[in-house]
Amino acid sequence: MGFLAAAVWAVLASCTSEPVVPDTPDVGGSQLKDTVFYNVSYGAHERHRYDIYLPKGRSDSTPVVLMIHGGAWKAGQKEDMNYYVNQLRSVWSDVAIVNTNYRLASNAENIHHNEIMADLDAAVAHLIANRNSYQISSRIGLFGASAGGQLALIYAYRYNPDIRCVASLFGPTIISDWSWYSSFNPWLGSSIGEILTEYVGMPWDTAAYNAVSPYWNITPTTQPTLLFHGTWDPIVPVYQSQWMYGKLIQSAVAAEYYEYPAFHSFDDTQSLDVVTRTKTFFKKYM
Repeated sequence: MGFLAAAVWAVLASCTSEPVVPDTPDVGGSQLKDTVFYNVSYGAHERHRYDIYLPKGRSDSTPVVLMIHGGAWKAGQKEDMNYYVNQLRSVWSDVAIVNTNYRLASNAENIHHNEIMADLDAAVAHLIANRNSYQISSRIGLFGASAGGQLALIYAYRYNPDIRCVASLFGPTIISDWSWYSSFNPWLGSSIGEILTEYVGMPWDTAAYNAVSPYWNITPTTQPTLLFHGTWDPIVPVYQSQWMYGKLIQSAVAAEYYEYPAFHSFDDTQSLDVVTRTKTFFKKYM
């Protein structure tokens, strides 16, 4: 595991709590109860798994939030997002939540950006194909943290125009910010550039790195976007989200941006504010 992967994984894992298992489904009644299915397979790889949290009283109009974990593209797991799953469920009782794994970037396994995008596409396709049995709608919003925030943004912007809206928590938005990523980071004791070459699948190249940067993929048709960032973040510089928000507004894209006095994670109070604002924003566009 690289230095950044370990650092980000540790941050996210430290705020993870076990999911609350709700009541079992009332299959014989007319009122559907809260139901959770763990490790649903959406593909052949061992990481092609998601957990789905179905609310009581759901119907074919129930919106879906798909959560994408971080870990510097090379590490992490869906359980790292359990904290936010529980937080969001506490403020938004009638939304379905899907918490997914995806294949991690690896030179040895030849897994890079395109393969990760294919995994997110497969997870979304599986949800859509099974929406009648789940009794949910096809209206999906994405919620990602750290590298998961970047993945959520770029997947929506470049690969799936049907995604309704996106929320990114301290996600990098300018992967081509090479002056930052190639420099020594004292918080990590390393630079981030080596990790990016494994994620992108090639050494530094302006066009290739711009292609996976949400900032460089904003258009007037970009989905409504919600950004959160810590002002003291030593891994993803806060100016990336500030510039991102400015370009979204300049492009007439519906967007909101919130900063907190925080590093590369949020405390309980800040996290509750994040999910509360996410609920309000997503309900407006889903």
